[in-house]
Amino acid sequence: MDTSHSPAAGAGHDPAAKPVDPLTDAVRQRAEVRVGTPVRPADGSAAEVDRLVHEWGVQQAELEMQNAELRQAQRALELSRDHYLQLYARAPVGYVTLDAQGGIVDLDDTAAMLLGRAHPDMPGHLLAEFVDAPDRERLQRYQAGVVRGDPGSPLELKLAPDGGGAGPWVMLDIVPQVEPARQPTRCRAALIDITERLRMRDGAARLAAIVASSEDAIVSRDLDGRIDSWNDGAARLFSHAAEEMVGATMDALVPEELRAQEAGLLWRLRDGETVAHLETERMARGGVRVPVSMSLSPIRDERGAVVGSALIARDISERRRADRALRERVRQLDVLSQAGQALILGEQDAATMRRELFERVRAAVGSEICLNYGTSDDGESLLLLSAYGLSEAHEAELARVPIGGSLTGLVARRGEKLVIENMQQCGLPEAARLKAAGVRCFAGYPLLAHGRDYGVAAFASTSRDRFRRGDVLVIKTLCDQLAAMLERSRLMAELRASERTLKRADKAKDDLIATLAHELRNPLAPIRNALGILRRADDVDRARIDWCRDIIERQVVQMTHLLEDLLDASRLVRNKIELRVERLELARVIGQAVEAAQPLMHAQRHRLRVVLPDAPIVVHGDLTRLTQVFANLLNNAAKYSDAGSEIVLAAERASGGEGGGGVRVSVRDPGIGIAPEQLPVIFEMFAQLRPALERAGGGLGIGLALARGLVEQHGGTLQAASDGPGRGSEFTVWLPVGQGEAASAARHPGAEGGPELAPHRVLVVDDNVDAAQTLAAMLSLHGQDVRTAFGGLEALEVAAQWRPDAAVLDIGMPGLNGYELCQRLRAQARGHTPLLIACTGWGQEADRDRAHDAGFDFHLVKPIEPAVLLRLLATLDDEPPAPSALP
Repeated sequence: MDTSHSPAAGAGHDPAAKPVDPLTDAVRQRAEVRVGTPVRPADGSAAEVDRLVHEWGVQQAELEMQNAELRQAQRALELSRDHYLQLYARAPVGYVTLDAQGGIVDLDDTAAMLLGRAHPDMPGHLLAEFVDAPDRERLQRYQAGVVRGDPGSPLELKLAPDGGGAGPWVMLDIVPQVEPARQPTRCRAALIDITERLRMRDGAARLAAIVASSEDAIVSRDLDGRIDSWNDGAARLFSHAAEEMVGATMDALVPEELRAQEAGLLWRLRDGETVAHLETERMARGGVRVPVSMSLSPIRDERGAVVGSALIARDISERRRADRALRERVRQLDVLSQAGQALILGEQDAATMRRELFERVRAAVGSEICLNYGTSDDGESLLLLSAYGLSEAHEAELARVPIGGSLTGLVARRGEKLVIENMQQCGLPEAARLKAAGVRCFAGYPLLAHGRDYGVAAFASTSRDRFRRGDVLVIKTLCDQLAAMLERSRLMAELRASERTLKRADKAKDDLIATLAHELRNPLAPIRNALGILRRADDVDRARIDWCRDIIERQVVQMTHLLEDLLDASRLVRNKIELRVERLELARVIGQAVEAAQPLMHAQRHRLRVVLPDAPIVVHGDLTRLTQVFANLLNNAAKYSDAGSEIVLAAERASGGEGGGGVRVSVRDPGIGIAPEQLPVIFEMFAQLRPALERAGGGLGIGLALARGLVEQHGGTLQAASDGPGRGSEFTVWLPVGQGEAASAARHPGAEGGPELAPHRVLVVDDNVDAAQTLAAMLSLHGQDVRTAFGGLEALEVAAQWRPDAAVLDIGMPGLNGYELCQRLRAQARGHTPLLIACTGWGQEADRDRAHDAGFDFHLVKPIEPAVLLRLLATLDDEPPAPSALP
């Protein structure tokens, strides 16, 4: 289009016209194109009008186009504003508009969230209200600096939300809004939440403090193995300062043989692999090897790429020492456990077990020398039972040491442990022998249990100067266990011996019961037979009656002897036999013993030869008991010798005893003899030899035990000798002799018949009707007026009406026993107290004492000798006797 004639063009060529903006010019050109080329009239005035109309149209089109463009620009601006508002709302920064006094004018949602209150409620409040109290003064100073134009650095504050609780930490940055030529009236504040940043910073600080203060070595390295950081723990462990190591590698700290291991570790770290608790060794300054436990891990950047490695190393020297000590302790405890099991369950003999236990402990404590001593029988020295680690010469020197004469002897004398360190410097003279053997430390313990000394255990080392504490405890424990085992072995041996003794006693008891039954049946048989004959008195002549009476009397005497032997045995066991000692001629004692044994000698058709010295021999003793001793020996010889044998009793003076003189009496027979193994038990109570049980009249097995007990009570001894079974035996009694003349011969109690008695009223009380009636019949034959009662209450009635002169009372009666009856009779006597005699089967000393306390005048044991009872009744013709007891 040609524009040379247009006003615009003309105007455009006006040199005084203002420069046209290119954008405006372009819009105008587009408007002109839109309006089109104007029609040019012929005359000028019309043309001017057209020009003006055309210009207005162009301007109008220009304006419309500009408006359209403005509307597009506005829409684009609004879109851009919305976009930036969204970014602004999502930014981690909160914005607050403040007035000059610090009051909140406006804020965004992020700021409201940080301050902890809803957005509409915030304007009008001071920002300081939402700051933690300790930080408010700092905020005021900061705001004042902003107003003055000197704000300084942004401020770190802790917020305190309106609802309470812990608020976030923020970075506060205030920028003033200044109008031209005026002071700032408002400020724009940015709040950035730095809570996480501070937490990370604090964590990093704590981590740095931990690393710095850690006892472990903590080292960081780059991928080439060069050290970036080196803490104090690493400096202590390897004796190299950080200044020396940072920037260098750890090659100098790796032993030569472990270089390949170190290179492999670096490759594994580069590959991102973690290595935990690797136990190895590194070198400290001076070439000292240090055992360490290392943990290595890769260090990664924010993209996860490996950029270096971290190493933590811990010194495990002490742990390894503890592990070695623990393993050693476990081994020692295992030895002690095995020793304990061996002591409890072992079937070996004590000597073998003792030797093996010492060998185990010697190995466990690392002792090169072990000495196992026992105590000699006299207790004056130690005997070497076993030894280890000594030469033959040294072992011979220490084979027997006196108590106190060596270190082991010193232990035995003191009765306590002796532990010596650095023994080569020990000044004790008792240590000389072991020092010569190269011993450097010593530990000796006595083997004591419940006051008994079983010897000494000693352990010594030639390679070290002291035993460890654990070694000493092991030795002590073993010695205590061993002493307890030896004590247990002794007690077990005593227990087994007691068990054997009890079994023998139990067997002897059974044999006694069987023999007693046999011995009691033997006399009962002829007694029953004799009674059967007497029942046919009309058909039996006087001689046959006398013969039956003699049989009954002999058998009753035999039964009485059996019972007396049993009572004597009981008294002997309880040491209750009382001796009536007097000076006696030995010939008199032997004469009575021969007389007592004569019936058995005669029955067996033995020949008894008695050999006595010409000069009389006087002994101190009890006539009855010594007669019993020799009678028992003669009866024993008669029982166990074949019929028609010759038995020899010989007496002679002999030396011995404290007085220097004595008499030896031997009884020798050619009988069944005694086996050697039976000699030690022949004098035990109820002992019966097997061949003796097979012979008639073997007895109860208490005669020899009773004889020996009686002899020992007289200060003498009784011994047995035999050449073996079938070769006879000899029993020898040794007694001390007395000085002066022997006492005159006295009558044996009951040896003669009873005296002639004046008639007396005698009450016999016994719940055994036969016993009461037979005793009453015997007394009636001697002229006594007798009545019987078969119970205590009946006896009281008879005594109250009849008033007897004497009463013979049984003890064991139902209803009212003899003791109570005696007291009742004395209480109702009213001045006429009868002579009260207890007649009972209870014959112990305590029974006699109880009878005396109850008020009895005399105490007789069944079966009683009639003559003894008659002599007691004869005292009624004299003065009333004082209460006493007869044997």
